[in-house]
Amino acid sequence: MKKLIFVVTLLVLNIQIFAKTHTLDEGKISFETGDEFQPFSQEIIDLKYPSKRAPKYVIGTKSTKTSIGFDIKDNQIEEINLEDARKTMSDTFSKIIPGINWIKNELIVVNKKKFILFNFLSNAIDTKINNTMLVTNYNGKMLLFNFNSTIDEYPKYNKTFDQIIESIKIEEKQ
Repeated sequence: MKKLIFVVTLLVLNIQIFAKTHTLDEGKISFETGDEFQPFSQEIIDLKYPSKRAPKYVIGTKSTKTSIGFDIKDNQIEEINLEDARKTMSDTFSKIIPGINWIKNELIVVNKKKFILFNFLSNAIDTKINNTMLVTNYNGKMLLFNFNSTIDEYPKYNKTFDQIIESIKIEEKQ
């Protein structure tokens, strides 16, 4: 009986931790986070993405050291060509991101949907950043998730990122 109470308590805590649902495209794309992830102001987004290629939506922690950007871009990408897109994108990143250190560069499946997964370390002005990117097609366009965390905060959030990734759900036109 004590084990059952313990398991139920853990489940309730897990539900409370991941109680916030974020959506795109009128709810057809969704994922869940904890309450510690709040929308960033445009000022913070502009600081974090100085190249002006920021995702449309960026949420993160109070410290701003950990964030999740997500967006649907007009770039055409098809699921059948994800491997080619992965190779092209990783070659480009290797050329344009100084000091890139690849951790993962592969295709994965999340809830029956194929994604490109990039995980790498890169240099910021005053620290190193752990970047995890998920890219897939969504009705012919590019769906992008970008998980960033400074290396000092990353150990606190890496499991959270994995749980958030596993919560991604996509409804596509048939």
